[in-house]
Amino acid sequence: MTDTLNKANTYIYDLNKDILDSLELMSFNSLVSEVIINTGKLDINEEQKFPDKTSLKKCNSCDIEFETDLLLKSHYREDFHRYNLRRKANGILPITFSEFENIMRNSDVESISGSDDVETSDNESDEDIFSTHKDQLDVIMENEIATLNSSRDNQQDSASHLNTRSPMLYLRSRHLSEEQVFGLYKCIFTPNTIQHPLDTLRKWQDNKKPPGMSALFMFGGGHFAGAIISHQRQSITGNLTKQGQSLQTQSVKLIEHKTFHRYTTRRKQGGSQSTMDNAKGKANSAGSSLRRYNEAALKNDIQIVIKQWEPYLSKCENIFIRAKNIADMKIFTESGNLKKDDPRIKKIPLTTKRPTTNEIKRVWCELTYLHITLRPQPVSQDKAVPSVVPHPIQQKKVEEVKELKLEEIHTKEVTSILKKSKAPQLLLYLKKHKLDVNFKLLPSYEYSQTPTMLHYASQNSLKNMVLFLLSNLKSDPTIKNEFGKTAWDLAKKIEVKRSFQIARSNLGESFTTWEDSNIGEPLTREQVAELTDKESKLEAEESSRAMERELEIVRERQRHKLESKRGPGKTLNDRISSNQLHLNSLSEDQRKRLMREQRARAAEARMKLSANK
Repeated sequence: MTDTLNKANTYIYDLNKDILDSLELMSFNSLVSEVIINTGKLDINEEQKFPDKTSLKKCNSCDIEFETDLLLKSHYREDFHRYNLRRKANGILPITFSEFENIMRNSDVESISGSDDVETSDNESDEDIFSTHKDQLDVIMENEIATLNSSRDNQQDSASHLNTRSPMLYLRSRHLSEEQVFGLYKCIFTPNTIQHPLDTLRKWQDNKKPPGMSALFMFGGGHFAGAIISHQRQSITGNLTKQGQSLQTQSVKLIEHKTFHRYTTRRKQGGSQSTMDNAKGKANSAGSSLRRYNEAALKNDIQIVIKQWEPYLSKCENIFIRAKNIADMKIFTESGNLKKDDPRIKKIPLTTKRPTTNEIKRVWCELTYLHITLRPQPVSQDKAVPSVVPHPIQQKKVEEVKELKLEEIHTKEVTSILKKSKAPQLLLYLKKHKLDVNFKLLPSYEYSQTPTMLHYASQNSLKNMVLFLLSNLKSDPTIKNEFGKTAWDLAKKIEVKRSFQIARSNLGESFTTWEDSNIGEPLTREQVAELTDKESKLEAEESSRAMERELEIVRERQRHKLESKRGPGKTLNDRISSNQLHLNSLSEDQRKRLMREQRARAAEARMKLSANK
């Protein structure tokens, strides 16, 4: 990088003059293809009036060379030359003679300009060539040129320096290679100044005016950082690069700055406490109460800072705010010092870290320095975004409505009734549509496992519907599915199997060949109730025994735990024998003295007791 392209020379409010003079604004169409907008106009007669003296035998409009001047003059009288002259006047490349013939052939027009049928004098002036009145060929040419002009105008109308599909404007410079361009963030401009960014950059270099200022606020996760930044950099002569700070960030001049943090977000959970309250209900823990209080206090702190900085904010050209959501953004506008529709309020169009003073300086440098980047690549036509984005509802694929068979409609209805266990409704539906209780559910590929209603009820553990289908509607329990299984074989729960056995008892052994259905022995309702009671009692006893075993294990564990802490302890007899051993170790006089003392203390105690009475 040359000295001219030193990072310090690319600060937009103090731009190097050589770099500023070299900047050219780039325009793009909707596909981010660069468009060169030509505003100049060429006089139709310019070439005829000022021919190229160095090459008199060449037509510059048609890019054709001739051997003699006579042939060149003859060429000037041809419709082909007139057409190319019109194209050149409109900034369009010339066409070849064969292409011109194709246009004429498609237009079905004969040349009537006089080049073949009308004799012309060699002395005829070049000005007379264009004095012919309008004929049919002129109309065709004008229509063709109008079409081309319309196409070019549409291209130029859609072309703009804002069509970058990025948050940046792009500028060419002779100091950069062909593949490189300067990038400048659009948000640094106002809606008016962004229409003429180069003129705005030149105005910013006026040193006679007092330096401007901008505000930058960042808020998230309980962290807040704000600053009023002067557009004039402070001197960093002799400064060294600090860890985590470049020379550019050191040169940022902060008129005012403030940072603070409050505990508002639960660790590893994310989101503010108010967000969690709205989503899951208000929690009553100490931590949630603290976060709720800190959130309100943080909001109040921010609004106090904004109010204190109001004299500076009124003079700021830009107010950049980074907030995660609309609720956080409202904190800045609810105080009344900043209005929601203030055009100076802008979002920061880049990824930021935790709000700190150093991060504010870094973001300011990102926004206010020219960035050397690669030239944007055009978007392919296949990936181009449509000019009119359809409504999301219109984008949904219209699924082809498949015409259902009558049996499939019946299947859908009866399965729905079975799921709800509505026996009377099922009976009415079957009678109304005259359906057999054993009719096949369709489509067969979907109900291969459950071809009948009885199979379906059994697999889905609908015990009441199983009993109703067998006892009341007389379903056939011997029907097998494609895998050779009856409805009984699909039952997963004992209650469903008991329903089959009750139905067998109700219908009797003569109803069907029960062995083919694999249903167990018949049981009456009373027998099923007794079995259920026995099973319940056995289950309760087993549960009680298991609970007692668990309690015993817990008691044993606690006993071992206490013994490990205190030891096994000593018995009373051992303690007496120990005292006895102590007395035996004394001499006769010592033992008598000890006994006298004990008797005296006992007498003293009796006297006190009698005195209290």
